[in-house]
Amino acid sequence: MRSILLFLTLLSFWLLLSGQFHSPFLITTGVLVSILTVFICRRLDLIGSQYQPIESLLGFLLYLPWLLVQIVKASLDVAWKSWSPRPAIAPRLVEVPSQLKHPLAKTLLANSITLTPGTVTIDVREDTLLVHALSERAQRGVLDGTMEQRIAKMVPEDPRAVSQEDTR
Repeated sequence: MRSILLFLTLLSFWLLLSGQFHSPFLITTGVLVSILTVFICRRLDLIGSQYQPIESLLGFLLYLPWLLVQIVKASLDVAWKSWSPRPAIAPRLVEVPSQLKHPLAKTLLANSITLTPGTVTIDVREDTLLVHALSERAQRGVLDGTMEQRIAKMVPEDPRAVSQEDTR
């Protein structure tokens, strides 16, 4: 089931990005690349609840519009700071504490921070992320924890930790 869902997601994303729904070559290429990707993921044992919590799909779809709004707001902020007569750019490295345990949740947080203009995740550690922030406002944005809270609600606890507790 997860393999089929991954295939359909990859193919949909491929078609969405290509914008070509009537080109047999692009559709065939999308199908083949999606099948190859699913095959590689199965061989690497990357298909399972740890990497694809299906119960998080609805939460993720609700998270995307919020993230897009944050990206637009940060883009406007960076443009304003860059084009103002006295640029208020003051780059800094920030250690952002994180309570997320699930690998998917950490990856989503790091990528969401990087997608937001003015911030780039440089390193992900056990309980912190090292983030390059372009300004004090960007620093406050990553430190306020809103993004992490939204992701924590969406992605379940680490399934490995739950299964270890059940075996005791």
